[in-house]
Amino acid sequence: MNTITLAGLYPEEAYELIQDKLPENFNIRFAKSQEELNALEDLEFVILRTLKIDGKLIESNPKLKLIQRWGAGFDTVDIEAAGTMNIPVAVASGVNSCAVAEHAILLMLATYRNLIPLNINTKKGIWDRSTYSSSSYTIDGKRVGLLGLGAIGKMVAKKVSALGADVQYYDIFRLHEEKENELNISYVDFETLLKTSDIISIHLPLTEGTKNLINEEAFKKMKPTSIIINTSRGEIIDENYLAEALRSKLIMGAALDSFSEEPYPSDGILNSIDNLIMTPHIGGTVVDLTRPMVEKVLGNIDRVHKGMPLSKVDFVNSKLCTYPVE
Repeated sequence: MNTITLAGLYPEEAYELIQDKLPENFNIRFAKSQEELNALEDLEFVILRTLKIDGKLIESNPKLKLIQRWGAGFDTVDIEAAGTMNIPVAVASGVNSCAVAEHAILLMLATYRNLIPLNINTKKGIWDRSTYSSSSYTIDGKRVGLLGLGAIGKMVAKKVSALGADVQYYDIFRLHEEKENELNISYVDFETLLKTSDIISIHLPLTEGTKNLINEEAFKKMKPTSIIINTSRGEIIDENYLAEALRSKLIMGAALDSFSEEPYPSDGILNSIDNLIMTPHIGGTVVDLTRPMVEKVLGNIDRVHKGMPLSKVDFVNSKLCTYPVE
């Protein structure tokens, strides 16, 4: 019998679905906290959400066959340590793209139309149609700059184009011109994107190269009327300088769904800033995705169990690992 460890906390409906769809000859156990996960020494297949797997945990589990992320990010796994131990690390590429893209656009619209203060005032009986009229905007006709153009970035590009935006992007891997034309987007360098975008939306993985990418220098290049949206990883933005940039009106506003520390502390520097919207990293958390996510993660586990190749879009450490890739 093979064991899948479900590490972290999951939507309630996921537990029943995973039990129902377990591959033959598999059982499941749970590690709901980091302490519970760190104490395990006989990991085989892990589905990981919210928790972390470091090199020490990988090295202490020689039977480990696959680390499967619930979602698209992989910064909670020591990729190099897994590669050294020849353990594949997989993500559920594309499953949550639409949900995260929609959340990014929700945050753009909520920021541009001052949704939060208008909702609060209206519920208080304050029928105020003028205070925010001079700071409310449409996405139509604006230039949206995408930092990163993976599955989620491409989905955002399609959706904001439909709203009438002009879309540009920066990514270390540029698309072929034919694909850019198909998506109706243009490539620019990082500095140009910062200087010319009305809305900047971040869709990058967290790496040594992207950590604090949006720092003091970057903020000072942005338009004073610009807004920045982050639905990827919190540490890509220097949160201390973001607070300063928002308070001093160096930029007009921001909306974050991810933070350098999660859960974000109640005494955090960002909590008292009016021109900032915060949500608790729930861009991909919608009931519609539970079934396809379960099917994806269990499908990858079944493939590894049978020795079948993993898809190159899911297999994030394929260059460090000899496991087959298709």
